[in-house]
Amino acid sequence: MATNSMKGSTALDRLRRRYETTEKKCPACGYVDHGANWTSRTDGRRVVYRHVCPSCEASREHTFRLR
Repeated sequence: MATNSMKGSTALDRLRRRYETTEKKCPACGYVDHGANWTSRTDGRRVVYRHVCPSCEASREHTFRLR
């Protein structure tokens, strides 16, 4: 029987964690942010995940529309 180590988390939480673990290198300056804390916000129609590089302050976002 398979177990889910992320029990209790939502799909949106799991997606944010995926960004935090796979998108650590800043595409602008190459800095590797081991903390890689992505923020998320929603207005009910879309979800925006955002990360600001602590080295060069470049911002990157992933936006998903909800239906």
